[in-house]
Amino acid sequence: MHEATIATPASQARVMPRLPQWASLGIIFGLLSAAAIALYGPIGVSGTYPRFFGALARRTLPAFAQNNPYLVKMGSLATPESMLVVGLLIGGFVAALLGRKRAPALETINANETNATRRYLNAFLGGFLIIFGARLAGGCTSGHIISGITQLAVSSMIFAAGVFGAGMVTARLLKGRTA
Repeated sequence: MHEATIATPASQARVMPRLPQWASLGIIFGLLSAAAIALYGPIGVSGTYPRFFGALARRTLPAFAQNNPYLVKMGSLATPESMLVVGLLIGGFVAALLGRKRAPALETINANETNATRRYLNAFLGGFLIIFGARLAGGCTSGHIISGITQLAVSSMIFAAGVFGAGMVTARLLKGRTA
C-alpha cells in the first residue's frame, strides 16, 4: 500500500491578513499617546501661547505677570508642550523646503486673497483666532482629540465629532463654491 500525501503549494498556504498602513500607524500612535499620558500627563499645544506671553510679560512687565492669576496658573514656558510646538514649526519649515519643487500654485479661497501676503495674513489671523478660541474652550484639538480620546473622555469625543462634522460640511460648502 502506498500512502498518499497531499501537498499544498506554497502560494495557497494560509496567509495572515496584513493591516492597512493607516491602521498600523493608528495603533502605534495610540500606544505612544497612552504612554505619554501615563509618563507625563495629557498634552496639548494651545497652552504654549499663553505660557509664551507669560514669559514675555515676566521679562517686560513683571508686576502684571505676577498679579495675573491666569499667567501664574499657566506656569513656565519650559514644558514638553512648548517643545512640541517648536518641533511642529521646524517640521513645517522643513516640509515646505523639501516640497518646494512640487508646491501647488497659491490657491485663493476668499475674494480678498489677491496675493501671497494677503493669504499669509489671513492664515495668521485665522490661526490666532483658533488659538484664542481653544484657550476659551479649555483646550485645543490636540488636547481634546489626542489626549482626551486616549483617556476616553466623553467631552473630547463630542468635541471630535463636532470638529470632523463641521470640517466635512465646510469642505462640501467650499468645494461647491470653487468647483
